[in-house]
Amino acid sequence: MKKRGNEAASRILGFMVMPVLAGMLFGSYLAFRIYSGFIENVEASCIDEVSVNYGHPITIGDFFTDVPKNARFITNVSQIDTGILASYDVAIDCDGHVMHSILNVVDLTGPAAVAVPCRMYCGEAPAPETLVKNIFDMSDVTVEYDQGAPDFTTGGDYDVGVRLTDGFGNVTVVQVPVTVIDDHNAPVITGAHDIEFVIGGTVSYRDGITVKDDYDDNPTLTIDNSGVNLDIAGTYPLIYKASDEAGNETSVTVNVNVVVRPSAGLTDAEDAAVIQQAYDLATDVLSDITEPGDTDVEIAMHIFYWSYHHLGFARGTSDYTSWAHAAVKAFTTRTSSCYGHWAVCKAMLDVAGIENICVTRFPDTWAVHYWSLVKLNGGWYHCDPQAWDAENNWGLFVFMCTDEELAAMPGNHDFDETLYPERATTSVQQYVDVYTDSISPDFPYSEG
Repeated sequence: MKKRGNEAASRILGFMVMPVLAGMLFGSYLAFRIYSGFIENVEASCIDEVSVNYGHPITIGDFFTDVPKNARFITNVSQIDTGILASYDVAIDCDGHVMHSILNVVDLTGPAAVAVPCRMYCGEAPAPETLVKNIFDMSDVTVEYDQGAPDFTTGGDYDVGVRLTDGFGNVTVVQVPVTVIDDHNAPVITGAHDIEFVIGGTVSYRDGITVKDDYDDNPTLTIDNSGVNLDIAGTYPLIYKASDEAGNETSVTVNVNVVVRPSAGLTDAEDAAVIQQAYDLATDVLSDITEPGDTDVEIAMHIFYWSYHHLGFARGTSDYTSWAHAAVKAFTTRTSSCYGHWAVCKAMLDVAGIENICVTRFPDTWAVHYWSLVKLNGGWYHCDPQAWDAENNWGLFVFMCTDEELAAMPGNHDFDETLYPERATTSVQQYVDVYTDSISPDFPYSEG
């Protein structure tokens, strides 16, 4: 009876419990398979290595192709500075399953820059770096023309591409407007004129000088006075040179006439009309006493011979306002002191294009006296149209004398030698005849 009861219990237990256990085992297996599939799907959609642009906010979606519902960061991504290019390990939890991904903060943005509109003259293209400013990028940037250096040999308006490439290969092309000016006209210098300077005075070479250009609002003016000696009487070249932005240049050369006394040369107050009158009168006389083909020596001889023979001498009769006033008075009245004699000769020498300088007696122990240094045959010689002593008629006039010959003549021709250019030392007196107004055919003319 007891055995049958145990058997019945076993049959009941097998019939009721075994299915339950089997169901539990099957459920566990099924749950495992489902979870395993979930894990596989999650890991399949998780991106192993993620790159985000610098400054980009980090989101969970950056790490999945299909974001799981319960995915969350384990790593505190708010502490990651995306303004710094770097790599980070990021841990992510998906319903208890932890995964890791590499986050790379990279530069995916092309450089930024501002165009600098350019106005230039025809010629070589400027460096591309000069056509952009305020360049910004997370790495070094190279700047170059997008399609090679443009041809700016022709004027016009251009749109020029400037390519900016950063260290990560990102590229930005900035379009820059460029205006090319075809300028071949040099600036114009106005107001340049010969300058009379009195030794010991002051001078400004820029007074009255203006420079204008058709395009350049501020052309450059340079003044070359290296050939001027303000301590020694003479005529020196002064060069004004102007240049514009395009490289066009022009120059004007004037003379600086360095004189010893104010009365020995032009002054700022000189009347241009009187100067012209003096030169007109000189031209009339010169045309009567010279012939085409005359040498500089012959012309000068005729000038001083005429002054000696056609102007009477009278002390204190000259107009000392200026040399031009003195010359006009002497030409018209035919009477003058030594100053008028010198002024008449200066006017005619100037018209003939022969360099000359006024010399004054120093020290003036007798009285002031004026005569000329004239550049003849390549050297500076003394010439004095007034008789050495008109009252006693000690001789005629001084022509092409050296310092030594001048000192040996009657009268007083002492002068401060340091104020004048070096004088000729070779005598030519045997070839000149002041009595007959003639020059020997054997005169040793210089080939230079």
